[in-house]
Amino acid sequence: MKTIAVNPQNTSQDCSNCGGKVPKELNIRTHSCPHCGIVIDRDLNAAINIKNRAVGHSVLKARGARRDTGATKREAHTIASA
Repeated sequence: MKTIAVNPQNTSQDCSNCGGKVPKELNIRTHSCPHCGIVIDRDLNAAINIKNRAVGHSVLKARGARRDTGATKREAHTIASA
């Protein structure tokens, strides 16, 4: 296993789905993007961004250059905390 250092700045505020900036206070635990409509856990959003940075992909490269229209809201499945 290889460890790759990435810049963690804005990983919870940049949308992992569309790349839009979604500013939020630390007490807000859900990432709800007004740009593309995705709603996921804030930490999951950050983890996806960190993974994509580690492998050298921008959001659009990681998503296959697909842009959502935002016409429908999507909710990702999150792992329930124990």
